[in-house]
Amino acid sequence: MIANPIYRAIFWITAVLAVGGNLFVFIATAYRLWNVDRNQNVFINTSIFLLNLCCSDFLMGIYLLVVVVQATRFSGSYCLFDKEWRSSSLCSGLGALAVVSSEASAMTMTAMTTFRLVSAFRPFTIRSLGVLRVLLAEFFCWILAVVLATVPLINVTSEYYTTDIWFPNNFFGNDFVSRENMSLLAERVANVKLKGWNDVKQTIRMAFPRNPIKGEFGYYGETSVCMPRLFATTSEFAWEYSTFLITINFLMFMYMVVAYVLIYKQSNRMKGSRSNDVSSKMQKRISRLILTDFCCWIPICVMGYLSVGGIKMPPDAYVLSACLLLPINSALNPLLYSKALEDQLVRAKKWLVEKLSSLRASTNNSSDLAVRYNARADEEGDRVVEIVG
Repeated sequence: MIANPIYRAIFWITAVLAVGGNLFVFIATAYRLWNVDRNQNVFINTSIFLLNLCCSDFLMGIYLLVVVVQATRFSGSYCLFDKEWRSSSLCSGLGALAVVSSEASAMTMTAMTTFRLVSAFRPFTIRSLGVLRVLLAEFFCWILAVVLATVPLINVTSEYYTTDIWFPNNFFGNDFVSRENMSLLAERVANVKLKGWNDVKQTIRMAFPRNPIKGEFGYYGETSVCMPRLFATTSEFAWEYSTFLITINFLMFMYMVVAYVLIYKQSNRMKGSRSNDVSSKMQKRISRLILTDFCCWIPICVMGYLSVGGIKMPPDAYVLSACLLLPINSALNPLLYSKALEDQLVRAKKWLVEKLSSLRASTNNSSDLAVRYNARADEEGDRVVEIVG
């Protein structure tokens, strides 16, 4: 299922980071939000965005964790369960979960970017922004993410997204049959032109009751890690939808880049004694945000557009995207958008420095005592020598 041991290790690491980091930040942010003054609209709205970001990135951690657990379960015998796994509802659900997570996270970051952009240029407007509008914006983000993820699972759209069928038979020579061959077989049996995919399946069931269709390989069954078919050529099914998803995320990334550049320029115009410090911190934060977004989506977009151009991507591209590229934001967003982990790291560093200082002081004191003891012993020895003499 995941043949490369390095990829399996990365799956485990990113899963633990995404689940543990986002869970910690969610609890810390919820605690601070519970105890904050209700008149601090800016902090409350920012916290709402952050809580939703944690939820979306946490879902990516769940996807990674379930996939790597299944990979461990099938280790050494995956070939026996490949068709059953990729045509299962669990695999389709995991693929949809990954899309919900990535799209909700990207849309939430876009909404947060817009919030910060307005805050930089219209600070008084953002202070009067009600919580209800932020909640509605997040509700819209989640609804759109869920719709984008579940459209390939709807029975009505199965004709567009289905590529192959698991159909045990004695005449094709293989139980892995393409959708075109199944349609041709059904039309020959019925001797009429069938209208849709559901009619094809119904005809096959009636004509071959002893050979039931065991499963369908849809949009999320292309690979063993249940990733959506992001890298599809124009000759493959659902390439338009894959290009649509990639283009949406590419446009959101470009919007965030432009917006954060504007925010940084606006921060440089700030007046006051702390303007240089604020600009420096803003520049570092913006650089980290743009870098992680770039590492996450730009390689995927490039590979997707190359696929549309006719270049076939290797199977490892899906595994690499699932275990490293997509989870980058999910694992690092808690560090970038929240101060909870940063505060804990600062406290841990301070505690470690204090411990090292106290240990060094105690070591020095022990050395001083040892020197005094040796000097006193030397004096006592001299006295004994004088008495004996």
